[in-house]
Amino acid sequence: MNRLFNEQVKVILYADDVKKASTFWQSLGFIEISFEELDGSQVAEVAMSETSTTHLVIYDRAFIQKNDDEATEPSPALIFGSDDMISLYKKLQTVDVQLGDLTQIGEEYIFNFVDADGNYFVVSGK
Repeated sequence: MNRLFNEQVKVILYADDVKKASTFWQSLGFIEISFEELDGSQVAEVAMSETSTTHLVIYDRAFIQKNDDEATEPSPALIFGSDDMISLYKKLQTVDVQLGDLTQIGEEYIFNFVDADGNYFVVSGK
């Protein structure tokens, strides 16, 4: 049976300032795959590495609202995985980011953080 989906996942985020949002993700260790001007608007794509199968595509919120008023409903919730939760949490403590408490649930750790546009993200792992 042919697979209809591949392993590439792109998640759309909406930002008030696309460059600032891209810089935020880069400060967390992501790399900028592309940054473009499209129809008077900016679009950035970032990923955890050049070979990552998951990318975040950041669109200008005002541009999207003007052109498609249904597109900027709340962003999907993302759960990132980590194999070194303690080091990641310590790294985020050094970055200008709102950071939730690191909590242990069984053998897993979990915490959340908020980006410059108020989007919440969860990280879980060991």
